[in-house]
Amino acid sequence: MFYFIRFFIIGLLLVSCSETTADYQTVKWVYDGDTLLLKDGRKIRLIGINAPEVAHHKKKGERYGREAGEKLRELLKKFNNQVRLEIGKEPLDRYKRHLAHVFLSDGTDVSRWMLLNGWATTMIFPPNVHYVDDYQQAQRLAQQKKLNIWQQKNFQILSPSQLKTSYTGYVRLKARIKNINIRKNTLYFQLNKKIFIKLEKRYKRYFTHYDPEQLQHKEIIIRGLLKKRRGKRIIRLRHPTQLDILN
Repeated sequence: MFYFIRFFIIGLLLVSCSETTADYQTVKWVYDGDTLLLKDGRKIRLIGINAPEVAHHKKKGERYGREAGEKLRELLKKFNNQVRLEIGKEPLDRYKRHLAHVFLSDGTDVSRWMLLNGWATTMIFPPNVHYVDDYQQAQRLAQQKKLNIWQQKNFQILSPSQLKTSYTGYVRLKARIKNINIRKNTLYFQLNKKIFIKLEKRYKRYFTHYDPEQLQHKEIIIRGLLKKRRGKRIIRLRHPTQLDILN
């Protein structure tokens, strides 16, 4: 009986170990601070963050882009490039990359690590919002310490008038919403003549503590990527963590 129990326990341990090993994937290549290539051929986009771009397709790299990628490579190398994936509720992006939270064997959430060390900003795409509070907290800590990307002038809280008219990229803007326009299934919040916040109505259900349509004349801080479109500059608002209401 003793030997039977002993072999039974050993068998369970062997099965458990093989299952644990099978859960881990090998990273073959790091494209940049938020995108990986696995040995099995899958391209992984880390959920919840956006790292500075590296030079590609004749486009210039952004400041800290190369460094963010290098820091991610160094981190993964410490763990023999072995990662565990937690696939998002929405599993693929429009580029057919697999969307996942990536974890190391000691439990480190790679997205949170990148945020905590100032190598990336939060970028929330519902419905993949599982760890959003942890990511916001990590980003705030990096901001307070002005780590790496947070040393840049354009990453400080600015008014729209302080931005160069040619600037596109990550911003934190403090402004008063002058007007709200509703077009089809989209809300547009006007900050000045050229800068707008765009909120598609499909994301409104995440705003449970207030109605975005009631924000006219409110002073706010908005965080996100500022992009040019048809002579205007637009920040897409997808989740309430991007916006603080000041009054």
